[in-house]
Amino acid sequence: MNLPFMTGRRGPRGATVVLPQSAHHIESDFSYQLCRFVLDCSCGAHHDTPFIDEALEWRELHEQLAPLADQLA
Repeated sequence: MNLPFMTGRRGPRGATVVLPQSAHHIESDFSYQLCRFVLDCSCGAHHDTPFIDEALEWRELHEQLAPLADQLA
């Protein structure tokens, strides 16, 4: 079963499964003008929120799910 989002797993006979690097690089910053956390991805996705936990969750989800969405196209 080939699940590209499961990293660090062992393949058959103890071989390490090597996954391709993601094309998604996320830049994050705090905008003092907006008083919000701003996240921009190299794919063009943008997200801003006043909550740090929401920003961290969005970053984690985007890093894991965006490559899967790329495979659908």
